[in-house]
Amino acid sequence: MALNDALKTTTIEDLKKVNLLMLGHYARQNHETLTFLYEYEIIDDSSIEGALEEAVFRQARRDYETITRKGRPYTIWADHVGRPECLAYALERNKFSRKEIKQIPFDHGETAETFPQHYGRENLLSILREELLNPKPLPTFEGDYDPHPVCECD
Repeated sequence: MALNDALKTTTIEDLKKVNLLMLGHYARQNHETLTFLYEYEIIDDSSIEGALEEAVFRQARRDYETITRKGRPYTIWADHVGRPECLAYALERNKFSRKEIKQIPFDHGETAETFPQHYGRENLLSILREELLNPKPLPTFEGDYDPHPVCECD
């Protein structure tokens, strides 16, 4: 049991830190290991989703810091971040202070209250868990794809 506990702890700690913008890459890179741990019930839905929730909050905080950074000659709107559903999830769960919320640039008439309604995803954590356990394959370029479009080599 001690080894299983160590594997679970290590995996869950790693998932907490995963960059959600790179979740597909992470899932493909670790697919065999994650599948093994899941099939042998070393990790389960609850532990995965708990870890992913922390990753969602980390992503929301990174996005908040990006859109509120001072000195930029243009505005990055709340819905223009990499994963607006993470920002919506964090807003819905009061992870930002009132002062922080006032700094978030919303457009399209959005507010901190309406943003989660438009950009939130129901069952976000289970959706992310499915993305993690069932990664999409990389796209293939079939047909007329030319890997060397500017040269004459074969």
